[in-house]
Amino acid sequence: MPDSGPPILRQIRAALAPRHRIAAAATVAAAAGIGMFVLLLAIGDAGDGIGGRAAVLVYSAAVTAIAAAIGLLWLVVDLRLLRAAAALAAETRFVAETRSDGVVARPSYPALAPLPEAIAELAEKLIAAHRETDRAVSAATARLEEQKSRLETILRDLSEGVMVCNLDHQVLLYNHVALALLHVTGDLGLGRSLFNLVTREPVLHALERLTRGAAPMAEAAASESAVPLVCATVDARTLLSGRMSLVRDADRRPGGYVLTFADVTRELAELGRRDALLRDATEGLRQPLANLRAAAETAAAYPDLDPARRRAFDEVVLRESSVLSERLETLDRDYRSMGGSHWPMAEVHSVDLFGCIVRRLAETGGPTTTMVGIPLWLHGDSHALALALERILRNLAKATGAPGLDIEALLGDRRVYVQISWSGEPLAAGAIEAWLDEPLPGAPGAIVLRDVFAHHGSELWSRSGSAPGRAILRIPLPAPARVQFAPGPDADLPSRPEFYDFDLLHLTARPEPQGKLALRALTYVVFDTETTGLRPSDGDEIIAIGAVRIVNGRILTGETFSRLVNPGRPIPSQSIRFHGITDAMVADAPPLSVVLPQFKAFVADAVLVAHNAAFDLKFLKLKEAESGVVFDNVPLDTLLISAFLFGEFADHSLDAVARRLGIEISGRHSAAGDAMGTAAIFLRLLDLFEQRGLRTLDDLLGASRMTLEIRTRQMQF
Repeated sequence: MPDSGPPILRQIRAALAPRHRIAAAATVAAAAGIGMFVLLLAIGDAGDGIGGRAAVLVYSAAVTAIAAAIGLLWLVVDLRLLRAAAALAAETRFVAETRSDGVVARPSYPALAPLPEAIAELAEKLIAAHRETDRAVSAATARLEEQKSRLETILRDLSEGVMVCNLDHQVLLYNHVALALLHVTGDLGLGRSLFNLVTREPVLHALERLTRGAAPMAEAAASESAVPLVCATVDARTLLSGRMSLVRDADRRPGGYVLTFADVTRELAELGRRDALLRDATEGLRQPLANLRAAAETAAAYPDLDPARRRAFDEVVLRESSVLSERLETLDRDYRSMGGSHWPMAEVHSVDLFGCIVRRLAETGGPTTTMVGIPLWLHGDSHALALALERILRNLAKATGAPGLDIEALLGDRRVYVQISWSGEPLAAGAIEAWLDEPLPGAPGAIVLRDVFAHHGSELWSRSGSAPGRAILRIPLPAPARVQFAPGPDADLPSRPEFYDFDLLHLTARPEPQGKLALRALTYVVFDTETTGLRPSDGDEIIAIGAVRIVNGRILTGETFSRLVNPGRPIPSQSIRFHGITDAMVADAPPLSVVLPQFKAFVADAVLVAHNAAFDLKFLKLKEAESGVVFDNVPLDTLLISAFLFGEFADHSLDAVARRLGIEISGRHSAAGDAMGTAAIFLRLLDLFEQRGLRTLDDLLGASRMTLEIRTRQMQF
């Protein structure tokens, strides 16, 4: 029959049943043993007579009685003490393990007194402690819920967007204003990457300023609790101005950051109205001043007045006109000196600024504008600059009739230049001067182009470009406080080992017309990869691909490819030291089988360019079957081109070639940064290559093939 009853009874039965069986068996065994011993003695002494047998029987009965008494005593001890102790232990364990509100019944175990009373008292205190803990947890939970509700109310009522992220740039908290500013419909999704919403570079730069910084930024950042930043949404629809501050743990170590941001249009509205008021004041004084001077001159022209009266009149007119003139000059000087100080100046990345302008022109039927060159940082009022540059591009297209315009950022001595170039003649200074007083459509207040450039201490000029038939318009802007190409903390990291493979670098002459085309007429895609390690055939995988397109000898800054890749395996710490990409950063990234078809679509039939190209191509070739794409494009290696041009140098690593050519690489050891730097190196090498009279793709392939054979043989000795 199966055991039944409450759990506590089943536990007691289970505890007592083995002991009861052992006690009963021991008692029966003892009695049987003694009886058998006595019986054997009786049989052995049967010949001694009736009296002897009687004595033996009496002795046997006595011994059996003693054994029975011992067995009975054991049963009494078992029933009264051992079973009670086992039951008490089981009940006590039940109370301790189940957090039961029941207490141990003191009268149940009188034979064990005062132990049950002590255990019951202890159980009651334990239960009371449990109840107190539960009350404290409930109260703390209620307080947390109340604080959470208050925080949600505060965040909901803020006019600025707020986002909290960890150091892997995953979103931990946000408010609804942030959703509206970032054009997110529905929920954002906690744990998702911030860089799915805003551009990467400004955020990374601001975080660098707060965490480590580069001289001279480090000292300034150390005293700052927050730093300003300007970034764009990933769809280039909105420029955001905000601030970043760190979230620190109890040991003052950074564990994340808070971003607060807003659309800059509202902030500029009041400033625009102030400028309009000041401009009206200056322009309104000029005409009365001119009239006063004219009156003085007229009075001086009439000799009929009494000399004394004439002299007094002249003195008053001249004195007042001088005072008005001085006031006008002072007002104008003060206005210009304060013009830029109260405007929201921040460091802005040229790709963010130009990208918004190009997109707006494309949406509104403006001139075709192409971003070219290496991205740079500049310092300014991003919203006003965007409006001003858009207006200038429209005016240029109308004035020159150029079918397309290029815009890029150039690094000057102490300035950053925005340069616009086109095919045609330079503009006359008078035409540019006429633009400066035109109001900006859509600008807050009534500011004009002249106001924007006055705020930035800038001016415009046009001249012939360095290329034949090209003209440029340049706008100098303030340089940022940050170092444009600051070396990272691991700037001394070694370069990748040189990697050669004739099968991968199929550097053979191409059939016409491609092989005979001029190098400047070809389309190139310069790319770079970041990987888990340096052994593609031993299981290392790609974790990032970056690329940029070159057309007609121009780096198209707006035509880039940048993807993180989930390698399907942990990223070794020694590799993270190089590229800074962690497992958390690629956790939500697609696998290479998804990214490679996207990259192939971006490349199309362009010539592929990389530094130490065989290394990157090996990773691509190993995944062609899995991804279903084949990279049969013509490959070029800037390492081989450098070795051909500078055979007297032994070091042809990316860093060495960049230093040799005077090119700075922003974002070194990142796929996108290295690809952009390699593109600048490639164009500079093409200039030197063409100076030697070698101008076609076949010429370049032949030189690369010869250099590859020489360096491969050198490595064998």
